[in-house]
Amino acid sequence: MNANISALALNQQNLISPKINGGTLGFSLGTGSTAILTANPQVAKLTFSNPGTQIIYVCQAIDANGNALTAGQNPGNWPIYPGAVWEFTGNGVAGAWLAAAAANSGNPFTVAVSQTP
Repeated sequence: MNANISALALNQQNLISPKINGGTLGFSLGTGSTAILTANPQVAKLTFSNPGTQIIYVCQAIDANGNALTAGQNPGNWPIYPGAVWEFTGNGVAGAWLAAAAANSGNPFTVAVSQTP
């Protein structure tokens, strides 16, 4: 028996498990701004995962000054690069969120939502 399993050890950054009262959503995105989450005051943490080959831009539907935002290569957006996992917590994550791909259509995107940080 080979006790050396370091090559198979689980890497925490590759695991996404929504905590209690959460869920996982999958999207297929194009370049148009798409609503991916509605506002929910119980949300405490969001995890975005981009398993595709295009940059995915995410933003809240409304900025801190009450202005409407549009997902894409615009001010107020966060780029989620291919292969990246990005976690948002704290004030403001409970708002509505939008997403759009930098190019093409059919770009996979995963969102894990949690009511506990």
